[in-house]
Amino acid sequence: MKNIVLTALNTRHTHSALGLAYIKSFWEKDPAHQPLNLIEFDLNQTNEGIIADLILLKPDILAFSVYIWSLPRTLAVAGAIKAAFPDCLIIFGGPEVSFNSEAVMAGCPAIDFIVRGEGEITFSELLETLLAGQPTDTIAGVTRRCASEIIRNSDRPFIKTLDEIPSPFRSGIYKGVHSFTYYEASRGCPSRCTYCLSSVLGPVRNHSIERVKADLDWFFNSDYRQVRFADRTFNFDRERAREIITYIKANNHRNINFHFEIQADFLSEDIIDLLSDAPDGMFHLEIGIQSTNPDALKAVNRRFNLEILRDRIGQLKKRTKCHLHLDILGALPCDTLRHFYQSLDDVWSLAPHSIQISLVKVLRGTPLENQLKDGQLAAMSEPPYTVLRTRWLSPEDAIRIQDVGKLVEGMHNCERFPAALTFMVLHLFKGSAASMYDAMAVYWRQKKLQFFNFSPENMARQLLAFAGAGTPDRSLLARCRSLIEHELRLTQKIPAGETFAGPDFEPRLKKHPFRVTQGIRVFWYEFDPVAMAADPANADSGAILPFVPVVYRFERDLSATPSIEILDLDLALRFALAAVQNRADPSLIAGHWSSTFPQLPVFDFSAALEKLQADGLIYKAQNH
Repeated sequence: MKNIVLTALNTRHTHSALGLAYIKSFWEKDPAHQPLNLIEFDLNQTNEGIIADLILLKPDILAFSVYIWSLPRTLAVAGAIKAAFPDCLIIFGGPEVSFNSEAVMAGCPAIDFIVRGEGEITFSELLETLLAGQPTDTIAGVTRRCASEIIRNSDRPFIKTLDEIPSPFRSGIYKGVHSFTYYEASRGCPSRCTYCLSSVLGPVRNHSIERVKADLDWFFNSDYRQVRFADRTFNFDRERAREIITYIKANNHRNINFHFEIQADFLSEDIIDLLSDAPDGMFHLEIGIQSTNPDALKAVNRRFNLEILRDRIGQLKKRTKCHLHLDILGALPCDTLRHFYQSLDDVWSLAPHSIQISLVKVLRGTPLENQLKDGQLAAMSEPPYTVLRTRWLSPEDAIRIQDVGKLVEGMHNCERFPAALTFMVLHLFKGSAASMYDAMAVYWRQKKLQFFNFSPENMARQLLAFAGAGTPDRSLLARCRSLIEHELRLTQKIPAGETFAGPDFEPRLKKHPFRVTQGIRVFWYEFDPVAMAADPANADSGAILPFVPVVYRFERDLSATPSIEILDLDLALRFALAAVQNRADPSLIAGHWSSTFPQLPVFDFSAALEKLQADGLIYKAQNH
């Protein structure tokens, strides 16, 4: 029996090669077929280690699934295996080698066959033929090496009935070893965007709704936490989308997160209604905006109604708990840097939870390759084929877009400083997020800062420095500082930093009659960050008092997930709690209050202490 091995280099260890699982599932549905060995690696592993593991398997036939991120390393690994086992037949397949198969084989003598396009039927026929020792010249969808020649066999039609492919989940190939998986309920795309590989992968074909529901039932009882539908426009078939969403809502007892790519401008009212009562965390919606420049959209054969899109996304924000992820592509034909920044401002105004920015890539087989050939675009010649210059965009501007994308990913998408960033956009950059991130990109380059170190503490430090360099207005800067320090504390297991800023509570008692309960801390701010976070558009919010105390309750078990709560207490109770925290002499509290808030009447400090004690926020010291 031949040892047949399927393998792939995934981007990281949490990912899985869904294509290989489909190949294995289709082949093994015939009980007469021998089982295939499936082994997956990731790009964090060394070539040396991958090669060693494959050599120890002693494959007779070794098939690689190849993607844009894995081609160079897969070529190196394949060459090494062929050197170790000259008689081992090596097969490549996948989107990265389907459209230029002859060139790939010409550059890598180790490859014996390339399976083009959808691989389930083609690979099965190729494997049956090889195991039978028969010629492969009539197998559609294969490019093959014949002595010194490379021969491209005829193309294979797209698979019409996807249910012919058994579910790789219910067939036992996947056992929930990863926290998430991609899932394919359909293939093809109704759109024909020139930059997208889906534009050449055939018409939309669906798995039956019964098949999808059966797979969903499997997911509901699995260990997966997220299922990402690979369907390019999930809501293309409105009734089908309704049925799937309804089924998920009714049966998703573990609240698994489901990710859909949708086209928002033809998102129907009834689907928004369906999503409106879904619990937080159940649905993640990705919406490809790409550009709001009509000329750029026309150039890549993409169209949408911006006003309808604004309305639909606004309805999703207002009426649902869905996580909204919007995409922008830079360096599209007809898009200048100014157009890109207008797109960024348009998308930011929609208030999505996350914004993904990347430079467009000229993927093999896409119509965008034609514009590369006629000189309108210039891109990397090797993966990932990123466009670095166009007729409308200089190389320097392309790098600026790339820098902005990294900053948006690191600053905005983590959602650690949402109010501070919004305040800065509105009051330091006249409402233009693009202007802020452009200035930030320049600042990062000038200061030689890293575009990948976005820990909360580093973000807070750099945001404060950036704000200080961007405005001479000390009042606005102080407001930024209050917001940034407050939001930083919300990310920490234990809120940290100076707690004594604010009133002078001197002299302090060595032994105070009360203690603050563990897990409670009071911090003082020059401006009220809670009020500013609630209304960042109002530059005067949070400026009522000279100093403002904020009370935080935090998780005392450091092994648990960090949990910070802002306690909603009136000013008198917060002041009293701060006084206890700072061991203030009770007899002097009235004077401290009057010197801090001269415009406010003195409160009953004894009554406040009783209230705090009743609420469990302070307790009597035993040694007093």
